Amino acid sequence: MTFAGTRIAGVATMIAACWPGGLAAQAVLPQDATWTLEGSQGGYCIWYLADPAIARKMVPSSTVLTPAGAGAGLPIILASTIREEPRFAQWIPGSICIGFYQRVSSGNHTLAEGKANRPVILALSSLAAQDAHGVAGASEYLLAFMTDNRNLSSAADRIGVDMGGLEYLSRLRVEGGDAAVTITVDGTQISWSGHPLADSSVAKTRSVSFGYGGPKSADWLVRLESTPAAGRMMVGNLSVDGRNILAKALLASPARAIGPEESGGTITLVFHAVTKK
Repeated sequence: MTFAGTRIAGVATMIAACWPGGLAAQAVLPQDATWTLEGSQGGYCIWYLADPAIARKMVPSSTVLTPAGAGAGLPIILASTIREEPRFAQWIPGSICIGFYQRVSSGNHTLAEGKANRPVILALSSLAAQDAHGVAGASEYLLAFMTDNRNLSSAADRIGVDMGGLEYLSRLRVEGGDAAVTITVDGTQISWSGHPLADSSVAKTRSVSFGYGGPKSADWLVRLESTPAAGRMMVGNLSVDGRNILAKALLASPARAIGPEESGGTITLVFHAVTKK
């Protein structure tokens, strides 16, 4: 699941030789890479349905968004909402997925490593789309790719991928109550208070392809392959605070779902750069 990077480097050399002044002072072209996310300590997704009018403002006008009624695999709450109110079948599925890891590596090289009580956090925000960002086979338009770890952000920058910052705050559970978690994604504050159910089961294998636009004149196919060891359903309350477009999409959603919580197993992210002509 890796891609050859030598030809890309060769193209960069040819362009540098032909372009007036060369490209020596500019950043190198994007490089393909595979990341392995190790020691998963429980990740989950926040799911919602975006009003088509709002979703259209979240992506370029050329994007072909995929309505909820055209696909499968939605959380039970969202699927039930569509069955009860068929008009929501035209709304666009969106998700914000966040994972907690002990280590992120590429080959034999450690990119980022968590500390005691402070894992490496990685999050992705996306909307369902066809050939997202003009990348064939991509079923999700990657709106934001985020981490709270500076080393991981630097590793992403070296291959030509921009990782935004992520604010995360976890409050300890009060006796008799649930733990509270707050994350800030692109200026939108999302708070959740709840807990996973006691019974766990073997989680489903997931394979998701994202179309992404990087900062170094490239489009990307980002593939996530996840085979968790266990999964648990989650219950609780979710609230949203913010005025930007993501907050509007979340607040307008007829229903929101969180979970399941997935832990252990194997997770990889494969980055393939599709350079612009």
